[in-house]
Amino acid sequence: MSYKVLSLKYRPQNFLEVVGQEHVTQTLVNAFKKDRVGQGYIFTGPRGVGKTTTARILAKGLNCKDSKDGNPCNKCNICHEITEYRNLDVLEIDGASNRGIEEIRNLRELIKFTPMNASYKIFIIDEVHMLTNQAFNALLRTLEEPPPHGKFIMCTTDIHKVPDTIISRCQRFDFNRISINDIKELINSVLKKEKLDSDVESIESIATKSEGSMRDALSILDQVIAFSDSKINFKDVEKILGFVSSEVYFRLTDSIKDKNAKLLLETLTEIRNGGIPVNDVVKGLNVHIRNLMYASLNDGVNLLDISDDLKNEYIESSKLWDLRDLLRITEVINDLEININRSNQPYIMFEITTFKLLEMDQTIFIEELLNKSFTPTGDGQKKNELTDDDKVEKEVNKNIEVDRKDSHELNKNLEDSANTNKDNEDLEDNLKIDIDYVKNKWSDIVTTVTNFRTSIGIVMEHSMPIEVEKSVLKVGVYNQPKFSLDLLNNNKQVIEEIIIKQLDKKVALNFSDIQEENDSIEINEKPLKNNKNKDENSDAMDSVIELFDGEILR
Repeated sequence: MSYKVLSLKYRPQNFLEVVGQEHVTQTLVNAFKKDRVGQGYIFTGPRGVGKTTTARILAKGLNCKDSKDGNPCNKCNICHEITEYRNLDVLEIDGASNRGIEEIRNLRELIKFTPMNASYKIFIIDEVHMLTNQAFNALLRTLEEPPPHGKFIMCTTDIHKVPDTIISRCQRFDFNRISINDIKELINSVLKKEKLDSDVESIESIATKSEGSMRDALSILDQVIAFSDSKINFKDVEKILGFVSSEVYFRLTDSIKDKNAKLLLETLTEIRNGGIPVNDVVKGLNVHIRNLMYASLNDGVNLLDISDDLKNEYIESSKLWDLRDLLRITEVINDLEININRSNQPYIMFEITTFKLLEMDQTIFIEELLNKSFTPTGDGQKKNELTDDDKVEKEVNKNIEVDRKDSHELNKNLEDSANTNKDNEDLEDNLKIDIDYVKNKWSDIVTTVTNFRTSIGIVMEHSMPIEVEKSVLKVGVYNQPKFSLDLLNNNKQVIEEIIIKQLDKKVALNFSDIQEENDSIEINEKPLKNNKNKDENSDAMDSVIELFDGEILR
């Protein structure tokens, strides 16, 4: 006796056995109950989800004399004849090989004759989208008003190729992809009937590989059973399917997140040595990134059709990622998936792309970049949180430590100087600062501050020294919001120490908004001549320009 493949052996024979298409089967069963069965049906959906099977069950339900609510008995001669494809009143036509107008003319002639031993003469046209336009036009009249004993059931995977005039004359049913859980349940049922054992990972991988097609799942299971011994294990399934496990994808993304070049190279070598088609790897990586994005959202992981253990693993991994970074990675992977099919060396293209992702910086909001300057310490003072290895910052930090003690002594002397006129005059003589000299040096001061911290320097470019009174330098700020003035006041100590180094004088700063105080001082808004060139050459400015893909407009 010849072997019967699993997809045919366990093919559903009534509406109750159809898996994952309850919206279709329930409607058809109710149509039988209410005696509202139409003259034409068109079933559409992906491959292997039960379109042709449902069409045959519908044909048996119409012609079976002992059917109950559309479910055939599968015991009478008519049911057996339809199941074995030898009933003369139920004709299955392949639309791909019978696609011309002559075949449709013959069909129109056949439907005129009454059925031989059944209630209806039923035509099942599979892959109906393959018919020519002339054939569709020849079918229109017969499809709209067939004889009372005539029924049409059409199946297609490409509904958009079927003319609207055909669809409008039929009842359309859209078949969905079958969920992984439904496929796993059926596989377990088949293995139990076949008296075979399997581990959970193997069933999970077969259901995932089938991509919602029950026929594909049973075909893969047939292949795995032939390869394996008495028990199916995950290693055998991996060999047969060329399957990339989720562990490989997690290692790949972890290496990108941690900037671990060694782990990345080891993972790429494993993928290449496994001989897995690079197209499958890229598609799987794209799905993996999508799963991480879903897992990072509230209850998003519940929308994923994966096992509970894998859901927990995605949840834990997604906590380490920023959604914005995942979106950027997805954009790169999508471009790779499009271009890799045209590449002569797809593996090299894939590896170079992963190296590009390895060098990708972390996403940060510009507000965070500007606000991330100083935080309060235990002494109530402000301390810099940004760690910059720039040479200018190191130099300024040295000057801060050297001059901090002198700055405190200066403030104490300024307070005590008010007690006696003599001490006040001596202090003014020692610390006298020429305002013109400060204005001449202001360009260099702003440049130094910009090199030290760009966000502060940008605000100071809209400032100018106004006057010096008792070693207190009054600086006016114009055309800037209150936020920028607060930024200068919060970083006043650092700016003072930079000015002390430039002027070689002890000085205290007092920032004020020129517009608020209605100062009648002429504001020179022309850019500083040398400031732009120095800013462009600074490492800090270059980093910001490269990070935000910007350009200097000032």
